[in-house]
Amino acid sequence: MTPGLTSPPLWEIVVRVAPEAALTVSDALEAFASAVSMFELGGGVEWELRGICERVPDRADLVAATSLAASVVGAPVPDVTVMPLGQRDWVAENRASFPPLHIGRVHVRSSFSDEPPPTASLSLVVDAGLAFGSGTHATTSGCLLAMQRLAKRTRPRRVLDMGCGSGILSLTAAKLWPDASVLAVDIDPISAETTRQNARDNRVSRQIRARSGDGYRLPEVKSRGPYDLIVANILARPLCRMAPNLARVLAPGGTAILSGLLGNQEAEVLAAHRTQGLHLERRTRIDEWSVLTIG
Repeated sequence: MTPGLTSPPLWEIVVRVAPEAALTVSDALEAFASAVSMFELGGGVEWELRGICERVPDRADLVAATSLAASVVGAPVPDVTVMPLGQRDWVAENRASFPPLHIGRVHVRSSFSDEPPPTASLSLVVDAGLAFGSGTHATTSGCLLAMQRLAKRTRPRRVLDMGCGSGILSLTAAKLWPDASVLAVDIDPISAETTRQNARDNRVSRQIRARSGDGYRLPEVKSRGPYDLIVANILARPLCRMAPNLARVLAPGGTAILSGLLGNQEAEVLAAHRTQGLHLERRTRIDEWSVLTIG
């Protein structure tokens, strides 16, 4: 069979959600789907999530899980559709759906794009494939902007990208700081492999080591630290839970960039890190999403 082509009995879940619920509902979908993709619709007024399943999911359980995830951030009940997946090259469709992005100096495009990068830009070729993260979401673009600001005043030598997804933040770190060593970690093995491939495609594989495992419990996280910069684009609750682990591997005087949280979740995330002796240096808000730079 041609790579990427699928045929029954695969199933597709399609969920329409409010923007503020996109990440939490995507997280809930992972219990039902082997891969989840996110698409911005209508200029950001709605997001569409698509999950691919190897067997038909229980609709009642699916609706309950997505509704609960949306309610956590006060969003309306999502619209959920389940259908058989016909023979489609859905990975290629996913890749081709992302237009080139300009985020500060960073220019992100897929390998399907023919658009040349602007002069003096940091050019990245990123194919998300089955991994989360193409730069389209405000949480990712906010991290990219925060990293570019940080580059004006410091040159971190050791960088940790916790929850790397497609590796876009790791790639940016390698481009911003050519002397830096970057450890990219994700619980999903597909994300780690996608990051490795993207590092090869962008000719920064000598700088980036991608590993899959249970976050800060991964032995390599401790052995390669402490880190001058930690970037964690996850969700508010995991960020709070991981705060003690982050503080343990952050170098004295180091900086952490936290994202994946809504503006109304800033206080709890900051409180969790203040108890570890870390303080807010700068906040960036894009729409309802927040990026916190702490140290």
